[in-house]
Amino acid sequence: MTSENMVSVIRSCHRRKNVCSGCHAGALLRCVILVVAALLPAFVEAYDTIEGHSCFRNLKGTMDSMFDLADEYPSLASVSDIGDSYLKSSNSNNNDYNLEGGFDIYAMNITASNGPHQSSAKGKVLITAGMHPREYAPPELVMRFAESLLGGYNVDPDITWLLHHTEVHLIFQVNPDGRYVTEKYQETLWRKNLNPRGGCSSDEIGVDINRNFDIMWGDKDGSSSNPCSSTYHGRYPVSEPETQAVVNYAKDLFPEEQRRDNPEAKMDVPYGEDIKGLYLDVHSPGGYIFFPWGFEDLASPDDDALQALARKFSSFNGYKLWAGGQPDMQYLAAGDSSDYMYGALGVASFGLELGEEFYEDCDLFDNEVVPNNLPVLLYAAMTAKKPFSLAKGPDIITGPEIMQQNVQDGTIRVEVVASDSLLVNSINGYPDFKTGDQGVNKVRLYLDVHPDDYKEGDMAWEMQFVAVNSDEHMFELEVISPKSGPITLYAQAEDSDGYLGPVSSAFFDVEKKETATPSKAPTANPSTEQPTISPSNAPTKSITDAPSPSPTTVQPSASPSVNPTTKPSTSPIESPTISPSNAPTKSITDAPYSSPTTVQPSASLSVNPTTKPSTSPTGSPTSSSPTSSAPTLDPTGQPTTSPSKAPITFNPTSQPTNENAPVPQPGQATMDPISNAALAPTSKPIETTLPSPTENSSISACSSAIVVVASTLLSVYLAIKQ
Repeated sequence: MTSENMVSVIRSCHRRKNVCSGCHAGALLRCVILVVAALLPAFVEAYDTIEGHSCFRNLKGTMDSMFDLADEYPSLASVSDIGDSYLKSSNSNNNDYNLEGGFDIYAMNITASNGPHQSSAKGKVLITAGMHPREYAPPELVMRFAESLLGGYNVDPDITWLLHHTEVHLIFQVNPDGRYVTEKYQETLWRKNLNPRGGCSSDEIGVDINRNFDIMWGDKDGSSSNPCSSTYHGRYPVSEPETQAVVNYAKDLFPEEQRRDNPEAKMDVPYGEDIKGLYLDVHSPGGYIFFPWGFEDLASPDDDALQALARKFSSFNGYKLWAGGQPDMQYLAAGDSSDYMYGALGVASFGLELGEEFYEDCDLFDNEVVPNNLPVLLYAAMTAKKPFSLAKGPDIITGPEIMQQNVQDGTIRVEVVASDSLLVNSINGYPDFKTGDQGVNKVRLYLDVHPDDYKEGDMAWEMQFVAVNSDEHMFELEVISPKSGPITLYAQAEDSDGYLGPVSSAFFDVEKKETATPSKAPTANPSTEQPTISPSNAPTKSITDAPSPSPTTVQPSASPSVNPTTKPSTSPIESPTISPSNAPTKSITDAPYSSPTTVQPSASLSVNPTTKPSTSPTGSPTSSSPTSSAPTLDPTGQPTTSPSKAPITFNPTSQPTNENAPVPQPGQATMDPISNAALAPTSKPIETTLPSPTENSSISACSSAIVVVASTLLSVYLAIKQ
């Protein structure tokens, strides 16, 4: 990939509605994801790929990548053997396709195992791929998602807090027997597993795994009883070992108290807004987001929440909705995994139909499918802890962002733009949805503590409403930072019905001149969850089109030893393309980091947000941005001065008693919830129309920094190839 290609990617990123504009937390995250997505094809080449389809790792390449990631990030990634394919479970062979013995089925769990929370307190998301083997794109997309999470930890604030609060479980290849066949014998377009029962010809055998789940199993309108049919549902529910592996893993993962023993008798009973967990099954092709019900053209009793979340997914990929009661319902599917996970296990359940072909074109996959759908997977994971409630809350569209800071006293002005309707009403041709009608009632800002971890004594403020543009609401707050150096800001919006939306966060370096007189202000303990980050051995030159100052690098400390995960014996898979011996030999581990050097501004009042550097998903070294750097987070640092306004102590989970509470008007003072004393607006109300974040078609300074980082990754890759 050339520098021109990377610039094109970032320009496209800035033009994408609701995805990226300016140098703020949510937008920069999407930009980093898009740049990483654009670079990933180069790293895919280090593994075996499907013949004629170099953007897709084959079965062996996927397994090698999975185990390499677990070796490289031992405190973030673990691999489990969750079951066997049909051939392995039956100790049999398939002579027609020269396959002996079958395969293990694996799941990867990505989370910060040494973080502040135990597994029982974390949200859970399960993503499956490869249920239908001929769909080449899904396993590769999910693998790239895994690489972006691991490469983004300690680098991107949203990914970092996500892995502290959530477990992301991934099954890359649900049906490895069938995948082997469709890779080696591409003319078969293999869909089912390799169960030979039924007396069918060699190219018609098997059970459709996605008609074998125990909900509305055997329904004639959404599956077939003919063993030779492509939608054959099997001899009985969950008859296939591949289905059993997924079901047993999901039951171990999601809360037992949410299950229904006889879900078909309660299909009109809602689960309510307190359910935990999210499931997403990835398929292709089509350009659809599907969710229950799939067995009939009927909306589920929790359709408000499911549809709201699906609509927000569509704001990233532009897909239409495929579900009961929707105008784009395609066909019925009985006994599928999506209906089962919702109907029987009580979790928010979705599916994606990616792209345009079973054997997807690599240009379309790399340039559209991946960058459009990685944000969907990330957003899904960020809502997994309480999906049916968070789906109905407002989103942080931009921010939190430090617009100005005064290095004399540490004063910072923070800006956030939030909307209750922008994402949920993004599908062209669809009517506005009722969960976006409430408006944004308030935004809370937290310093060095995630809202879910807030406790008395932590620092949090209610931001001041200052302007509105259509359905986007701007909030600002000016405070004195209690310390200089790296901080993490978290923002969460709430609508007038009391629904909280997903959290958005950002890393910043606060610059503040030291004074000889010690502060008499009380101190507060920031959260201890924050990681420490630093660059690894960074190359001294970057490939860019324009000259730029050389970044300052810091030599890393010794990396901790890595205990490799035991790999299974070599499977009978041919390697049609590149040998694994060409794989990179050096990478970044998940070891603690130290901060790179930053340049101090000369002016006393300056805009100096810290950009988030992108890292290679496989852990390749990066160089620091010449304009800014990722902060080093000090989990033990104590603030020495108080903010300009006293922190507000409140219960983040409480909801207002007045559901019709009015949205504050520009310049209106907010009330301290403890004293009921009015707090003066921090700045003059904005009289002009708030510029839309979607109108920015130029490359911002932070995007230029991403170009430098991405170019460095490219130079590393080229060096490895040579």
